[in-house]
Amino acid sequence: MKKAKASRWRICLFACLILGGAARADEEAAPAASSWALPDWASLSGYVRPEVALKASDREDPFNQRGNLFNGVPVARHSFVADDVTTRNGQPADNYLNLAFLRAELDASLRFSPQLSLTAKLRGIFDPAAYDEFDPGAVGSQAAGSLYGRPNYFKYDVEGSGHPQPLDWAGRNYQLYFPALFLEYSNGPLDVRVGNQQIAWGQAIFFRVLDVPDGLDLRRHSALDYASEEFSDKRVPAPAVRVLYQIADHWLADGFVQKFQPTVYGNPNTPYNAIPSQFTVHDNYRNYDSKLDYGLRLKADFGDIGLQAIAARRYNPDGVYRWTASGVNRDLPGAPGSGGVLAQTPFEVDPTGVWSSAEWFTYAGMARLNGLDGLNAAVRDFPAAALLGAAQVPTYDLARQELDTFFQASGSGLRGHIQRSYRAETDLGGGASYVISAAPGSLLDQLIINVEALYVPDRTFTDPSLGAGFLRKHEWTTALVMEKYQRFSASLPATYMVFQWLHKTESDLFGRYLGGMGGDVSKPPPGYGGGYNAFALALQQPFPNLIWRADFAALYDPKGGILLQPAVRWKPNGRFTVEAFYNFIDGHLGTPTNNALSTFDYASEVTLRVGYQF
Repeated sequence: MKKAKASRWRICLFACLILGGAARADEEAAPAASSWALPDWASLSGYVRPEVALKASDREDPFNQRGNLFNGVPVARHSFVADDVTTRNGQPADNYLNLAFLRAELDASLRFSPQLSLTAKLRGIFDPAAYDEFDPGAVGSQAAGSLYGRPNYFKYDVEGSGHPQPLDWAGRNYQLYFPALFLEYSNGPLDVRVGNQQIAWGQAIFFRVLDVPDGLDLRRHSALDYASEEFSDKRVPAPAVRVLYQIADHWLADGFVQKFQPTVYGNPNTPYNAIPSQFTVHDNYRNYDSKLDYGLRLKADFGDIGLQAIAARRYNPDGVYRWTASGVNRDLPGAPGSGGVLAQTPFEVDPTGVWSSAEWFTYAGMARLNGLDGLNAAVRDFPAAALLGAAQVPTYDLARQELDTFFQASGSGLRGHIQRSYRAETDLGGGASYVISAAPGSLLDQLIINVEALYVPDRTFTDPSLGAGFLRKHEWTTALVMEKYQRFSASLPATYMVFQWLHKTESDLFGRYLGGMGGDVSKPPPGYGGGYNAFALALQQPFPNLIWRADFAALYDPKGGILLQPAVRWKPNGRFTVEAFYNFIDGHLGTPTNNALSTFDYASEVTLRVGYQF
């Protein structure tokens, strides 16, 4: 209790200091900022912004050690040897924050000639770790891997590579990187950008259909940021050459070649980690570090009609997963020499692993995996498992008994080891938009209807068994977007409105194969047909003088999930901005493991951001 109270006081003090500091900065620094004198060929600006996400529920991230659903819960185990009851020794957390960090950004541009310029954007993040953190010593953990001890909030760990992201430096509490650092040459219809940059394609908002060049960086607030910003802070920058050429009055060609950079997920035991922390991920990106992505986009505008088409050859940045040998030589209690055999299987003896078949099957369902097939794949693909007495089994009941037998033998728990790798794919897509002309002021007048479609032949998916053989499926992704500005009152600026429908034939919003949906502690996943659907609605209402703005966004998964995000923005002057938004997430309107949003429904929260621009 003393530790929890101290943590609360530290959280409150941190919040007060950063919010108060931002307000003082606005009062004290404004005169100095306005006195800067730069030549007309250079510009410099930036901002400082503390961000705090306050929990609106008492739930912790269940994918983390301190939020594990089985911590402190007695669970019966029924093995081939004997029945017993085990209680996972994980310590439940008592957090009041999901997020608290300080962000700063510096933007600079230099113009060397009318045709040549340099753009640079440097961003820094500092997280003081004001959380009730996981302590491996408190549970006797010796888990292998640099990310599986004390939480590391920003390091991207790749085996055999000390610096997998160019122009990005990160550690336990900080990240410093260049979202942009490129030279740009413009001459008539030609524009060439060379250097580190983000590339955004497509017209769809929120949903990524044709937006294929870049992966996402989810270390900073995961996918739960301000909806109106879309993915501006998330796209992973990469060294690239991008060429845009205005072929004729109506046609634009946009091509790129860039270094392949993968999506970066939140690290284990950090606030928004989404991979169960009972499993160790071996990221194999070192074998893809020299790979290139490339693509071409053609875009045309003919008055009220817009057309576009893309073709790209890329490595899917989300990656695919399968079992891998742990390489950890740690004996089963009472079985000298068993560690050498266990090292050749995907398992490691450690109390941060899985303790019971009930935990195994529960988390398999939550991860959209098949717990029965997963056990069989771990035995089939790693012959050393047979030396320990493991065998493939045909039924859930036998799988429970076999799993509980090995969990009993471990003395505490078994960690699973999985490998992340990447597969090349060809992305082909197109889109069309049309602007409706109707009676001035009507709801239909100037309504923009946009349709986008992407086809990926033989896309590679993680097998829900985590087996060595990945799944290959043809996938279609389509989106319908309708957006417009509508004036509802003469005393208010126009309201921006957008509605979207997303349909995917093989995977959900986060790219998880639909065949892994619907499993739980009592049954393997049946999956479902008919594809994945999601609907989004967003409204944005500025007020007179543009000092206040109200936003609202909603995301609905018909399989039983919803996210609602009301927001307000206050900008009293050009330097000072306050933004607050509430994320309400419910993934239990239907079967939780059938919908995408249940992954984050612990994260209902109120986020406050206070920014000072200079």
